[in-house]
Amino acid sequence: MLSKTLKTAAGKLLDPLGKGLGKIGIKPNHITIMGLILTLYAAWLLYNQNIYGAFTVGLIACLFDGADGLVARATKTTSIRGGYLDATLDRYADCIAFSALILCDWINPLPIKPLEFVPGQVWAMAAMIGAFQTSYCRAAAERLGVTQEGIGLIERPERWFILGMGVLIGELMGDIETIITIVVAILAVLGNLTAVQRMYHFWNEAKDE
Repeated sequence: MLSKTLKTAAGKLLDPLGKGLGKIGIKPNHITIMGLILTLYAAWLLYNQNIYGAFTVGLIACLFDGADGLVARATKTTSIRGGYLDATLDRYADCIAFSALILCDWINPLPIKPLEFVPGQVWAMAAMIGAFQTSYCRAAAERLGVTQEGIGLIERPERWFILGMGVLIGELMGDIETIITIVVAILAVLGNLTAVQRMYHFWNEAKDE
C-alpha cells in the first residue's frame, strides 16, 4: 500500500542518480548482489550484538535493494534475468534477517497472558512464512494474469522499516528482547494477513475459462 506511493516519489527524486550510476558502469545486478552481501554483514553484526552497526549497514542494504531497480529503469536495462535475480536474492535476505534474530536468542514468548504459551521462535517462523507468502502470492497471481500491485497491508519495504526501527528502539530503550518480540509478532500477523488479502483479491479477480 504505502510502498507504491514511496516508489513513485523515490523514482522521480532519484532518477538522475540512477542514470549517473549507469553512466559510470554500475549494473543493476551488481547492486542486487551487493545488497545481499550487506544484508549478510548486517546479520553478522546483529548476531554479535552490534546493534547500531547492524542498523546502519541494514539501512544501506535497504537502499541498495531499491537502487537496482532504479538504475535498471533509468538506464532502460531492465531484464527478465535481472528481475529473477532480484526476487530470488530478496528471499535469501528475508531468511537471513529472521534467522539472525532467532540465533540471537532475543525472541521470547509475548508478555501477554493468553499468548505466553507460544514460543518466541514460532513468531519468528510465522513472520518469515508471512514474508515468503506475501511475495509468492503476488508472483503466482501475476503469472496467471492478475496484478497484485498495492494489494495488502504490508510489503517488503514496510517490513524492513518496522524491523529496523524495532531493533533500534529496543536498543535505545534497553529492552531489546521485549521490543523485538513484539515487533516480530506484529510482522507475523501483518505478513500473513497480507498473504490472505492477496489470495482473496486473486480469487475475486481471476477468470476461469
